[in-house]
Amino acid sequence: MAEYKPFLMCDDSEKDGHAETMMDYVLSWSLRCTKYPFVKDNKPLLYHYCKYMLCKLIDRLQDMKIITIDDVRVWKQERYVDLWVEVDLHIDGREEHHAILIEDKYYTGVHDDQLKRYRQIFDEYYQDKKDYPKDNRHYVLITCHYDNNDHYKQLAKAAKENDFDIYNIFDIVDKSLGYKETESDIFNELFLRDWV
Repeated sequence: MAEYKPFLMCDDSEKDGHAETMMDYVLSWSLRCTKYPFVKDNKPLLYHYCKYMLCKLIDRLQDMKIITIDDVRVWKQERYVDLWVEVDLHIDGREEHHAILIEDKYYTGVHDDQLKRYRQIFDEYYQDKKDYPKDNRHYVLITCHYDNNDHYKQLAKAAKENDFDIYNIFDIVDKSLGYKETESDIFNELFLRDWV
């Protein structure tokens, strides 16, 4: 009998079948889960993983326990950016606003100064918005490549040249939980099971 492995991201297609679009949807949903009390109260593991992910992307892991997420807004393919994210939160009673530019790569590389162009578009949009100071803008490249292959190294080089943080899809989850599965099989499939 064959082992049953219904991988979300892998089927019999010869190509990726717009896998980056699927990543966009699941990442968007995961980040937005942090703003819903229902998720926090009824799906605590999912909430923890999603909040960890969001805090990691905005470089606030050290404050995770005292952060309250007020709102998360996500736009897909806004001005060609895969995910354009705005986050309103409180850290120990102090209000903060963050903006995150997320470019995700399934198995492709960057092209045509893509990261540089997207960052310019992003920064121009926020240049006069005092609620989103430069220190609260984040530029992230998320890939499905492992860091030991040539594709990852090429992406890492482009990320460094454009001042982006780069993460493998599994690097943005809290490993201290030992990949304990959440209450959401979709989340588990993308972030906790080895499918790449």
